[in-house]
Amino acid sequence: MADIPGINEKTLVERLKNNEAEAFDRLFYRYSDKLYRFSFSLLKNEEDSREIIQEAFYKIWENRSKIDSSKSFKAFLFSISYHLIIDQLRFRLKDREFRKSLEKHFEEHAILQENKIDYNTLETEISKAVAELPEKRKQIYRLSREKGLTHKEIAEQLGIKTKTVENQINLALKHIKTHLGEDILAVLLFLSLFG
Repeated sequence: MADIPGINEKTLVERLKNNEAEAFDRLFYRYSDKLYRFSFSLLKNEEDSREIIQEAFYKIWENRSKIDSSKSFKAFLFSISYHLIIDQLRFRLKDREFRKSLEKHFEEHAILQENKIDYNTLETEISKAVAELPEKRKQIYRLSREKGLTHKEIAEQLGIKTKTVENQINLALKHIKTHLGEDILAVLLFLSLFG
């Protein structure tokens, strides 16, 4: 099922709350690939990665009546996915081979710490980091991430080259990652799903 960009998330969530399976399918289509790629980058296992997606969206379906459509659906998905991946990583860390491969990507304490991060806290920190960007970079980042414009559309709107847009977005993301720093897993999940 192809995603329909014109249907905003809030509308889909309201329809999901009314038990519309099609709205659920569209939200699944919108986020499942990103969630799979991120899960696989850590777990290195197709089956476990697909299980994370299935479990996350199962929980979304089961708790659909509790979703607050005035708040971000991304926050809900982020919270569920984050905890499922942390649980799976903790389980997998018992495997010595897996731990060795994971240590190449992260310092062990960042994965093992009891972490209380939530989407809203992360979003606040990202907003602070974006506010620190030079004015033009901030404008480009917001047109991309908040307005959903393509690099080409931003370049045309601002009268600059597409390559300049790409460079500015990469610099913005690098600054955000540096600003957030400590909880590497949460940062990567956030940027993977919503960056």
